[in-house]
Amino acid sequence: NQQDMPICVPIASQFLHATGIAFAMQYREQQRAVVVTGGDGSTSQGDFYEAINLAGAWNLPVVFCIYNNEWAISVPRSEQTACKTIAQKAIAAGIEGLQVDGNDVIAMRQATRIALDKARSGGGPTLIEGLSYRLCNHTTADDATRYQPEEEVKAAWKKEPVARLAYYLEQQGAWSKEQEAALHEKVSTKIDTAVKEYLDKKAPKAIA
Repeated sequence: NQQDMPICVPIASQFLHATGIAFAMQYREQQRAVVVTGGDGSTSQGDFYEAINLAGAWNLPVVFCIYNNEWAISVPRSEQTACKTIAQKAIAAGIEGLQVDGNDVIAMRQATRIALDKARSGGGPTLIEGLSYRLCNHTTADDATRYQPEEEVKAAWKKEPVARLAYYLEQQGAWSKEQEAALHEKVSTKIDTAVKEYLDKKAPKAIA
């Protein structure tokens, strides 16, 4: 059975939570594993290094999935670390490190599945670096046009994973533009209905 933890606001603290949960699973002799995610910027934090070190030392059933989108808010990866790849940071912890095309949904799923199978069977942790690119502002308070080169963003849009997967499925005869349009219509209608229902609600009366 799958269980999810709430999103962690402090950068990188989730990695230590993951190793703690993984240790509990190991201690209880459960054939389970933990998946924890973070951005490239999170791997510059001390929590990340402590977590992968502990995971390696105790051979914990945990998979670290790092989405390398090249930007930690406005700081490019080249200014965050001297490492050539995020995946090679696994070497210091004595664990396996993989670099995968993060825009390839199928490749990421396969790499994660293999890592999870390994972790569940006692094979230890894995660090997966998914190469991608951030195509939007970091937050609603951010303006990425101040620091992201326009041409770089345009080039990255051509590798956008959702469109890429849709194209692949179309080529395989498993999806079509007609199905895509129908899905958009269905989802838009559902969202519009929910929004209208919320906006039509009368304001609650104040409790005296």
